[in-house]
Parts: sequence; C-alpha cells; structure tokens
Amino acid sequence: MLKKVLSLVIFITAYSQVFAEQTWQSYPENLQPFSYTEQDLADHWPDLTDGFRGPLPTAESLRADAERWPEMYDFSQNHLQTVARFHPDLASLADGELSQSFDAYARELRRAWALLFNGQFREARDLGLALGPAGYFPGLYAQALQATLIETDEDTRRQLLEEVITLTEDIMPMAPDHPMIRFGNAYGKARILENMSASEAMGAGYTSEVIDTLEALLEDDPDNIYAVTLFGGVQSGIIEKAGSLIARLTYGAKESSMEDLFDKAMQMSPDYPGVYFEYARAKLKVDEEKEALALLKKTQGMNAISAEEALLLRASNRLRQSLE
Repeated sequence: MLKKVLSLVIFITAYSQVFAEQTWQSYPENLQPFSYTEQDLADHWPDLTDGFRGPLPTAESLRADAERWPEMYDFSQNHLQTVARFHPDLASLADGELSQSFDAYARELRRAWALLFNGQFREARDLGLALGPAGYFPGLYAQALQATLIETDEDTRRQLLEEVITLTEDIMPMAPDHPMIRFGNAYGKARILENMSASEAMGAGYTSEVIDTLEALLEDDPDNIYAVTLFGGVQSGIIEKAGSLIARLTYGAKESSMEDLFDKAMQMSPDYPGVYFEYARAKLKVDEEKEALALLKKTQGMNAISAEEALLLRASNRLRQSLE
C-alpha cells in the first residue's frame, strides 16, 4: 500500500512541475475584485457555497474525512512530506503525524478556497495540489473555472480539463464514493464533449461515463446542485449531437428531463447565475433561442459575491448581447 501511495506522490509532484510552466490568463481587471481570506472565510462560507460545497475546512471536518477515507489520509501525509522541499511554507505540515496538524492544514485549505473565490485561480490550483487530495477540491475547481470561464485558446482549455480528469482518476481509488472527486471527473469530461463533433463525442466513450457518474451522484444525493445542473447540460448536448430520437433511445436523454433538472436547480439556488447561464446554453442547443434569452435576462441586476459569479455574469451578458 505504501509503495502505491509513494508512486502516486512522485507522479503528481512531477505533474505539478509541468503545471508550473503553463501560462494562465489572469482574472479580468475590469471585473469586481474580491478579498476573502482564510481568517474571514467562515463568516462568508454559507453564502459563497450555498450549502453545496461541503463543510468549511476545519480540524473536525478533516478528522471525519480521515476516518471515512483512510487511504486518502495516508496519501496526503506522504504527499506533504514529498512536496515540503518545494513549498517551505508547508513544511510544518510534514512533521510528524498529519493528524496533529489538522488545525494548520485546515487554515491552508481555507486559504486555497479564498484564493479561488478571489479569482486567483492559478494560485488556488498550485496551493491546492501542493496540499494533496483535500486541496484538490479547490485546486481543480479553480482549474476548471479557468478552463471554462477565462481561457480562450481551445488547445489550452482542453489540456486544463484533461489534467482535471487525470488527477481525479488518480485519487478516485482511494475514495471511490467521494462526491467532489467523482463530480470533478465528470465535469472535465462533459466540458470536453461540448467541443467535439457528433462522431467524436459518440466514439469517445465519455458520454456513457459522464451519465453513469451523474446518475450515481444523484442517487446518493438528489439535491447535488452541481450534478443536477451538469446533467441538464449534458442531456441537451446529447440531443444536439445525436438528435432527439437517438438521444432518447441510446442515452435516455430527453428535453423534458433536461428542463426538469434545470427547474429543480433554479428552485434550489435561485440567486446563482450559473444555473441560468447553463440553462440558457442548454436551450440554445435544442433551438429555443427565445427561451434562452429570457433566462439570460434574469441574470441582469444580480450581484456577484465571488470571482466565479462575476465571470458567470460576464459570460451571461456576452451571450445575451449576441442574441439580442
């Protein structure tokens, strides 16, 4: 077991060196700035996450995760010992048992999340990967946001998403029932599918994998808003590429199911602009431009509370202007 964990640590350390050579476009200066910190994150966590991103990282939450996924805990401890020489500021976490440093570890995780909410996606990704699997959640989330809401080069965008897929697959055996790991993997595949041709998408194998993952996530938690929203978008993409009949017969994708999923998401989080933006995109894929425009207009006047929301409002505004 230890040999397996160490080999993965070495692989991901090497992967991180490749990441360091990438150039990321910055969060736009003309968008609203944010300045959350690990010290004040607890005060804002309920609003920022709307209850859908799990508990605020604390020593208690880390202890519960370590008991539920002991292999991931072992991996994290060995990972931190390996990366300590590259991240002197994290060296104290590698001394002794990680369980004795859960308070400090939780502070670093909160710092990674704060960087994400501030739009410092590169910094959030780098810190998250350095912290190991618990840090992958904000780290790879930041990378996915960079790919979908900032990056304009299609090759770079796909590379970023493929890295999300690779890293989630590497740690999935340690926590096969972890909702955020499974969702991150499905998200990367779903976003790549969007830019494939119909023949490429049908032959990639990703479609069935994404559907299976999202169905399993929703069976475990029907109110997983990220799975609900992504599944609605996936169904519209299948209909767009395969046609209504084949989509229904082969994958069970139906426009009525898509609408039910998005309607549920809007009820759960009526102030989250991402739901309206993704629903509008889904409507366009099934040739309902008028309905898409109506959804995008609902985001006008919304106030962003994070960099993610500011970017979503910008994307919604751009899409709305293109339709008007």
